Amino acid sequence: MLNVELIALSLCSSVMSFIVLTWWRKRSHRKEESASSEVNAKVPSTLAGWLKTLNLNLPVWSVVIGIALIATTIFMLLLEVFPGHLPVASIAAMAAIVFCFNSISDAAKRKIKKIEKDLAEALDMMKAALSSGQSQHQAILMAAQSSKGQVKLELTEMLDRLDMGCSPETAVVRLTTKYNCVATRLFAQVVIARYQSGSDLTFMLNSVNQIIRDRQRHQIQIDTHLSGTRYAAMLCGVLPYILIPILLWQQPGWFDALLQHPSGPTYLGGALFLQFSGYLWLRRIARIEQ
Repeated sequence: MLNVELIALSLCSSVMSFIVLTWWRKRSHRKEESASSEVNAKVPSTLAGWLKTLNLNLPVWSVVIGIALIATTIFMLLLEVFPGHLPVASIAAMAAIVFCFNSISDAAKRKIKKIEKDLAEALDMMKAALSSGQSQHQAILMAAQSSKGQVKLELTEMLDRLDMGCSPETAVVRLTTKYNCVATRLFAQVVIARYQSGSDLTFMLNSVNQIIRDRQRHQIQIDTHLSGTRYAAMLCGVLPYILIPILLWQQPGWFDALLQHPSGPTYLGGALFLQFSGYLWLRRIARIEQ
């Protein structure tokens, strides 16, 4: 007879190995891209980069320990509720770890998208200033003063470094490493080309701004087509945990048949595993980008 708990643990290990391998491949690919880029900068680890983007001045080890403590608490709590049933506790702990890391990643990517949008508006201001006869340095200064949030801080920091005699590569390295996206990299190349070769900033800004705007329109179309998938994933993930307290409030003994049955925890662990696998798959679909 097959050991259901052993099968469940094997499936959990397979999923976790797949997640680690996928993360490692993405990290290696990003390192290759950064090594071939023209703006040479030290690229932090993935988690360190997310924390830097979110302006969280926390060491990576403290975040990892915090997530590990959350997973351990969930693991021990479920072992207390279902004594001896390791698959249920293991799946829940693994899901908590992945959910925490994904939440940090998604928050960082949302902030980068906002930076891209604000940077495009700053480029419009630079173009308007250049059209009115302002110098190229004054145009960047005017865009920094009229911007808001992090774009204002980053443009001001970049100008301060340039005024102090730093090279263009050094001046833009903070912007490109903290908010690593196509928009910031293109803008960095424009600044470097302007201060190294004296190229026409107006022409380059028009080209970069058009690329950024096209990418934003394309991303809006993708987000619109995938909105149904995102809402379905959120509904399927949250609805069971909303219905269970309501059902227990209306009928307190409704859950006893599952908890008291010898195979109840196994069925519950299988349900958690399928929900967790579906969450990862739907998230992969919903994270389609340009």
